[in-house]
Amino acid sequence: MTNVALVTGANTGIGLAIARRLLDDGYALAYATADDDEKHLGPLNELRHKGTVTHVFGDLMDPEVPGRLVSEALEQLGRIDVLVNNAGISVAKPFFDLDADDFDLTFGVDVKAAFLLSHAAARDMRERGAGGSIVNVTSVHEHIPRPNFALYAAAKAALGMLTRGMALELAPFDIRVNAVAPGVIATPRNEQDARTLSPEVPLGRPGTPEEVAALVSWLCTEEAAYVTGSSYVMDGGMIQQVVKEPA
Repeated sequence: MTNVALVTGANTGIGLAIARRLLDDGYALAYATADDDEKHLGPLNELRHKGTVTHVFGDLMDPEVPGRLVSEALEQLGRIDVLVNNAGISVAKPFFDLDADDFDLTFGVDVKAAFLLSHAAARDMRERGAGGSIVNVTSVHEHIPRPNFALYAAAKAALGMLTRGMALELAPFDIRVNAVAPGVIATPRNEQDARTLSPEVPLGRPGTPEEVAALVSWLCTEEAAYVTGSSYVMDGGMIQQVVKEPA
């Protein structure tokens, strides 16, 4: 039977690269986006040329949505072997400009939704007794702060610790949980930031979404069968020095 991957935020940037890579690896894909807007049709049709793809969608701020996305993926594809929690919100503001709504939005999508998605997907993995892999896309800011990223960095750090906690509790069911922590990655959303920060990256360039996708792919394979509870920083060495440029 074909293995199935559910990838959130799969319509652009890192999420789209992960979706492409997992389809190339032979997975069937549940392509999860915030809504069913026409802007998703281009990537969706492209992905369908690669393999079996079903579109599930919903606003992850709604606590009912994560479980529904998993249920719809199971109904249409029969199982979930891999969950990639890639969807995230990046709120870049000076500390005194942040408010309760910014907190709720950032933690609601980056942490709470990932928890609820993982809870639902892991339940299926446990009941089938086949194990599985959960990969949380955090950020280099899981490990280091940055000006204007007080909430974003805190949410990614929380997701990093959630990764470790889930890894401990899900290990008896052969469900592995890891995090990938990208640094400066050249995506449409942060193209300007990538250009600004490139001189601060020891390797002298931003990373690519495909490089992140390759690491996610490996974490889902049997080659990584002894890897759980880890956070893999992919940042060209940026974590080795302080980033002074505000977000």
